[in-house]
Amino acid sequence: MTAPRPAGEDRPVLRLLHHLARTGGTTISKCLAVMPGVALLSEIHPLGLEKISALHQAMTWFGLVDAREIERLGPRPDFAASIRLIADRASTRGLRLVIRDWSHLDFAGAPLVETPSFRLTTAESLAAHFQLRQVATVRHPIDHWQSLRRVPLMRGKIDLDRFLKGYRRFAELAVPMGFVRFEDFCRRPEEQLQRLCHALDLPYDPGWRQRWAGYDRITGDENAQRGTDEIGLPRRRPLEPGLAEAFLKHPDYQPSLTLLGYRHPI
Repeated sequence: MTAPRPAGEDRPVLRLLHHLARTGGTTISKCLAVMPGVALLSEIHPLGLEKISALHQAMTWFGLVDAREIERLGPRPDFAASIRLIADRASTRGLRLVIRDWSHLDFAGAPLVETPSFRLTTAESLAAHFQLRQVATVRHPIDHWQSLRRVPLMRGKIDLDRFLKGYRRFAELAVPMGFVRFEDFCRRPEEQLQRLCHALDLPYDPGWRQRWAGYDRITGDENAQRGTDEIGLPRRRPLEPGLAEAFLKHPDYQPSLTLLGYRHPI
């Protein structure tokens, strides 16, 4: 195992984008990925390596490593060492590496993680090796829940109590690092993308409008804003009887709204 680099300003910069599943993260990531000189790896997490490999993405999407190098690292490569290798290659090519964190595994978990940690595991795994620039994106918890529970893999795997516990923990971490709300992004994408680029120290190029829709080096919701180059806010689905009351009764709901500046729908 490679020894960690000493703490200090000599550590290279690494950019982390955090968001939970079904909160518009795929669309936002595509828009960031087409900024000049950006290499974005999608849904990367130490606990998800058997499902999504940072090394494989770095090889097939950007040519930063080759198959022989990956083979030499073995079937269970050290996570931090892998990201350091990719980051070094990206830097040599003049690329800014962005890691789209698979934050779902830390705050909801299901169906891959039985007991979520409620911590930003990816950031903790890399903090000794990099100067981290982090930002989060969020979505109103009711719309988030309505979308998440429609995913076939999630049906019967998570209930409202566990969802709201994870949602609040994520919100508590998003506030100090800075966040963008999906709703604001959909209404004012240029303004919010500039905020995200500033937070991650990425160049902003207004030409992203012509490029983002066709970008396909991404994981996540394959239908995200598909078929259009326009970004729009999805309509809120009607609330089933009793759902609004269930949210209001949960002790983590109102604090989450306050943290992220949301209101309960009428």
